[in-house]
This record gives sequence, C-alpha cells and structure tokens, in this order.
Amino acid sequence: MRILITGSAGFIGFHLHKHLHNYFDVTGCDNLSSVCKFTQKLRLQEIKKNKLKFIRVDLNNAKNLSKKFNNKKFDFIIHLAAQPGVRISQIQPVKTINNNLVSFINLFEYAIKNKVRNIFYASSSSVYGNTENFSENLSHPNPVSVYGVSKVANEYLAKTYNFLNKINSIGLRFFTVYGPLGREDMSYYKFLNSIKNSKKIEIYGDKTSKRSFTYIDDIVISIHKLINVYKKKKSYLEILNIGNSESRSLEDLVKIIKNIVGVKFREKYVERNKADVYKTSSNNFKLNKIIKFKPKISLEKGMYLFSNWYKNKVSDKIF
Repeated sequence: MRILITGSAGFIGFHLHKHLHNYFDVTGCDNLSSVCKFTQKLRLQEIKKNKLKFIRVDLNNAKNLSKKFNNKKFDFIIHLAAQPGVRISQIQPVKTINNNLVSFINLFEYAIKNKVRNIFYASSSSVYGNTENFSENLSHPNPVSVYGVSKVANEYLAKTYNFLNKINSIGLRFFTVYGPLGREDMSYYKFLNSIKNSKKIEIYGDKTSKRSFTYIDDIVISIHKLINVYKKKKSYLEILNIGNSESRSLEDLVKIIKNIVGVKFREKYVERNKADVYKTSSNNFKLNKIIKFKPKISLEKGMYLFSNWYKNKVSDKIF
C-alpha cells in the first residue's frame, strides 16, 4: 500500500514516517518552513540516515503538486503539514490561515484529480476551546485561537469534500503531543532549555492548568492501527480524539522535571495568554472502540524518555 505523509519533516510526521516505512511504501513531503529550525534539522538528518523517501514541496502551490509527486498513485494521504501553535497563530494569523486552509484545499483537490479516496488529517484539541466536554460529538466547538478556528474549518471542509466528491477522511484531534525531536517551542522543551541556560522557567498564569500530555509513540501506534482498520472500508467520515485520557497539571510536569534533572531551578510567572485554554482532557471512547487501543504512556515515563533524548542530542549539562 502506498502512503503520502505531508509534513514529514515535522514532529509527528517524522515519527509516523519512520514507523510506517517498515510496513508500507511511504513517501514524505514538507516545505521545511518550521520556526523550530534546530529540531527540524535533526529530523532531516534522521530522514537521510533512515533512507526515507522525501520530497520538498509547498502545498500552497497547487500547480506544482502533481509534478512534484511524479504522478505517483497513493492509496492513503496522511495530512500533517500545517502551521502549528496557538501563539504563533496570534503573531502570524494570515500565514496560519494560508498554511492550514489553502494547503488543505489544494491537497483535497489533488486527491480528486489523482483518485485518492482516503485522507487522514491533523485536527487539534484546540477546536474545543474552554469546555468540560471533550466528546467528538460536541455540536458547537468553541475555539479561542486563530489556530483552533483553522482546524474547525478543516473539519467542515473535509465533510464538504466527502459529500461532494466522496473523499473518505478522518480528522485526528491530537492532544498536546510530546517526545524526542519535539518542537522546541513547547513548554516541556522550553523548560529544559531554560534550566540548561540557568534561566527561570516561565509559567503562564499559574500551575493549575491541565493537559492531556500524549507521548508520540502512542500517536504513531494509534494511526497505524487506524490505517489497518480503514483500508478495508469503502466509505467513512470520522472525527477522532487521540490523546492520553489522564489530564495532568502543569505543576505535575514541573515536579516530574525536577525529579529527572536533579538540580534546582527558579520559576517566573507571566500573564496567561487569552488563547491558552485552561484544560484539555481527551475522551478516547470512540478510538478505543475502533482499534481496541488508547494512548497510555504516563507523563512520568514519557518525560523520562524525552529527557534521555535531550541529554544525548541537545545537552547533558543539567543532568
């Protein structure tokens, strides 16, 4: 089976490509525009080392897609390319909309022209906004960021393409994915960088906010299992949460890091960003029903694995 992964030089895309490469004929593509240049460089090195099929392409250039892919026939597209980050979307709203909507439409149009019937795409827990209801059946998502709005729009576009063109799709609502080779603008990564440089770690608001921290391996395994299920289906349209069902506080994260690094560090409190939701908590009922699996790696174990990678690839100064 032939699979195209967009955003394969990104965090989730790279790990998924590396894993699926062992089971399917996988081609990855990316425009290499990430603001996280350090980890992007490391991922590109790993792509070459593992001899993964990779094409540099800008999905915003619709005319160039077929040419870049050399008219290859794909059975699945896993669309992970996007402008990530709530805060980035505040600073660069136009770029966020272009990368997250124009490229999305271009990819679905490419699928129509090249008879690709199956697309999985990255949505986000950001679509929920501030709520206590994290069920996929929530009738009115209430995002509080430009990034979250772009992901809601993706879900409606996918539904429209299914109705008009019978393109099967699954929107994957990811919850705070972390791990080795992750984005260095994420809190857990920034904390270690600050500690390494003897700086205070920045806490937005306070440490009571909660997240469904989800380790990258759980994401990859879930997507692989979903491919194995849906490659057998002729027709489908789904939205699925993929996240650790245990919601943990920022205070928990800081305590875990203290135990791992074994050194003292100070905290600096700054005003909470209005676009940051207070809590996320993944409801995995649908996911578990479909693939008999749900993300389960604890924050303690996941941060231990990330810290080992950080020590080996970034700096062992703080350990």
